[in-house]
Amino acid sequence: MQHWIVDWPVHYAHTPEKQAEKALQELRLELFHAEQRVLDAQLQADYYRARLTFFEEVARRGIEPVSDQRKSQQDGSQALRAGSNSSNPGTPNKLTVA
Repeated sequence: MQHWIVDWPVHYAHTPEKQAEKALQELRLELFHAEQRVLDAQLQADYYRARLTFFEEVARRGIEPVSDQRKSQQDGSQALRAGSNSSNPGTPNKLTVA
């Protein structure tokens, strides 16, 4: 019984190595969350950049030419996607954000 009591602190004591392992896991998780926030911020910036460009075009040229141009771009991209899926029918469509 005494052997177990003597060995207990060796196995469960907070050594610098065990503290470093725990800190390493926590820091990796924090880094992952920080990188995720950066990616989310980049997506949000791209979204607002696209909206700003759209509204600048509408203000400059009017809604009809911009709408027609965007509609023709969407029709062309749908034709490309349909053509690429006919060669590989098992591939799902990827959504595009305009």
